[in-house]
Amino acid sequence: MRIDLLRQALGEAGLEAALVTGPTQIGYLTSAFVFPHERFFALYVPVAGESVVFGPALESGRLGGIGVPFVAVEDGTSPYDVLAGRIAQGGRLGVERGHMTLAWALDVAKAAGTSVESLGDISGLLAGLRVCKDAREADDLRESARRLDRATAYAKSLIRPGVTERQMAAAIETFMRDELGGEPGFDSIVLFGERSALPHGSPTDRALREGEIVLVDIGLRYRGYVSDTTRAFFLGTPQPELERIYAVVAEAARLGREAAGPGVPMGDLDAAARRHIGGHGYGERFTHRVGHGLGLEAHEEPYLLPGRQDLLKPGMCLTIEPGVYIAGLGGVRIEDDVLVTEDGAEVLTSFPRELQVVAP
Repeated sequence: MRIDLLRQALGEAGLEAALVTGPTQIGYLTSAFVFPHERFFALYVPVAGESVVFGPALESGRLGGIGVPFVAVEDGTSPYDVLAGRIAQGGRLGVERGHMTLAWALDVAKAAGTSVESLGDISGLLAGLRVCKDAREADDLRESARRLDRATAYAKSLIRPGVTERQMAAAIETFMRDELGGEPGFDSIVLFGERSALPHGSPTDRALREGEIVLVDIGLRYRGYVSDTTRAFFLGTPQPELERIYAVVAEAARLGREAAGPGVPMGDLDAAARRHIGGHGYGERFTHRVGHGLGLEAHEEPYLLPGRQDLLKPGMCLTIEPGVYIAGLGGVRIEDDVLVTEDGAEVLTSFPRELQVVAP
């Protein structure tokens, strides 16, 4: 059980117990994916002793049979009083510091009979458990990516003069739900013309005109696992500089994908793409890292930062997504999902990467 792996990691880190509060982390450890909104939800894992899930009483139907004892917290009851009565006092407790406000951490520390300063951070431990996918997870990511390719093809079919960014984004997300059996992995990004120079812009009522670029960055959550891809299309004849940029980015993306493999420093993937883009004079226009990890979340470890020396391992799933963005003109990003294998890397997304021109 994954909880046992966490126990082992806690012992090695010199911690006596952990209080996991991120819903995705709790889901990974218990297979119970519940998002409690404003209510208290936590998994207590001692190195020695019984684990306990604390959660809203209204979730008893879903949390009462997950194989971990469930303690219901009634509305109007202090969850910290309930917590104090069920967990060890004064020990070395680990928490997800990045998931807690200071007020929350103060209440947890009081319930555990300790101080905020003595709370250990288990964020790295949890990320380490999730970063390498097992065979079932890898299969779910493959299928998510395969279905996402269909959504990209559908997005291309929507391109026509007069369609708006919002209309396209909404239609793509409906297609994901109705035809692909999944959910959007994140808010879909559809940007036209000069707005494509915004790497994470939000769709507006901007209408598409002939000769413009269309940037589509979409993700699909399928069986809990998120795929993520970006393609750039042109409605009619591309502007010459954007056509040049497209060729540069496509080659940089290929170099990044081909650099992936077990034992490769993570920063090498960024460097492979960045050298090529810089060599064509667009280095300052590549304004983000080359990629990030995929799994239960659209952005998770490993983050492929420039210069990062951590080594890729089999089972890691990541994006390769170089881009070039020029304000007032537009931007191109090409993104694919890659699974690191024992002897190389498997590219999970397969929608064509060649220049895509849609007739007006």
